[in-house]
Amino acid sequence: MGLLSTIVSFSAGYALAAKTGAAPIRRVRSGSARWGGRSVSSGALPRDVQVRDVMTAAPETVTLDATLTAAARLMAENDIGDVIVIEPGTERVAGIVTDRNITTRAVAEGRNPDTTTVEEIFSRDLVAAAPADSVRRVIDLMEDLKVRRLPVVEADRAVGIVSLGDLAVETNVGSALAEISAAAPDR
Repeated sequence: MGLLSTIVSFSAGYALAAKTGAAPIRRVRSGSARWGGRSVSSGALPRDVQVRDVMTAAPETVTLDATLTAAARLMAENDIGDVIVIEPGTERVAGIVTDRNITTRAVAEGRNPDTTTVEEIFSRDLVAAAPADSVRRVIDLMEDLKVRRLPVVEADRAVGIVSLGDLAVETNVGSALAEISAAAPDR
């Protein structure tokens, strides 16, 4: 299955394979993602391409005690659909909050975004990649988990985020997703 068809199958997996109240971050480990030898694009992806080569560095973060309004405003200002949640004072990654989390776990339930905190609705059971992880392995992991993005974590700190768009720009040059992902925001 190519990256573009994988992306189509991810439509239902927007919530980063994460559940409220679940276990802490798990790292990508050898053998946890399958490759199977197939190419992710019309050309072969070089074996030495690492997540650090394609990730968005210095991702936006919010603390557990931030309001949903503050998180949503940060997403709007930066034209992004998620922010990594960190513990106040330590900057350790606690999880992620997405625009979908805010709409389905708060707004749709009638919660006030000005008083509801990120801690009340964020996704805790998070799988993360390391900067040195293979892009091929991360693509397979994202496919297996049916997710659109993975935080990139080093020493329990967020150093980046990798999305299907980042991977499409790198591996499927000329594809519709790569073109959309590389384009400037439409404001």
